[in-house]
Amino acid sequence: MKQELPLGQAHRLLSPRPVSLLTTRYKGQVNVMTIAWACPISLTPPLVMMAIHPSRYTHDMLKRSEECVLNIPGRPLLEQVVKCGSMSGAEADKAQIAGLRLESAKRVEAPWIGQCLAHIECHVADLLMPGDHTLFVAEVVGAWAEEDAFDGVWLAPADNEELQPLCHLGGDRFCLIGTKLRFPEDRPEQ
Repeated sequence: MKQELPLGQAHRLLSPRPVSLLTTRYKGQVNVMTIAWACPISLTPPLVMMAIHPSRYTHDMLKRSEECVLNIPGRPLLEQVVKCGSMSGAEADKAQIAGLRLESAKRVEAPWIGQCLAHIECHVADLLMPGDHTLFVAEVVGAWAEEDAFDGVWLAPADNEELQPLCHLGGDRFCLIGTKLRFPEDRPEQ
C-alpha cells in the first residue's frame, strides 16, 4: 500500500543525488555552502541549475560574483559537509572551521576544495525566481575529476568508499552509491 506524503517531502522522492560544496568568492571573501539542489539542465551549452534560498549568505555572493565551483565530496568529507550546511558564512569562515583545503580553480575566481573528488566550474547565465528559491542557471566552463573515481561515469568502486561521491537522501541522511547495474547485463563496457 502506498502512503500519501506531505507535499513538503515530495522533493525527497528525487533523491539520492550527489551533494556538493559550493564555493564562491566575492571581493576577496570565500564562502562554502552545502547544496543538494543542483542538477544538469542542458548538454549544449553545458548548463547546471542550483536552487538557493535568498536568505542564504551564498545567494548574494553568487549573484554578485556570477561564478562558482560545485565541488563533489566523497565519504571522508561527510562531517565537513554537515558542518558547512549548519552555519552561515556571514558569521564564520566555514572553510577554515571545517578544515577544507582551498586551491585555485582553473577558469573562475572561486576556489576548489582540494579534498573533493571532482570540481565543476561555472559562470552564472540566468536567474529565475519561480518559488521560494532562486534558480541559478550556470554555464559549465570546466570540469575535473579524480581518474580513479570517474571515467565518463562514477566508477563507485565497492571496495573504496573514499572514491564514491557522497549522496544526499534528505535532512541529516546521506548514502553512497550502492550496487551498479547495467542493462542488458551482457552489454559490453563503453
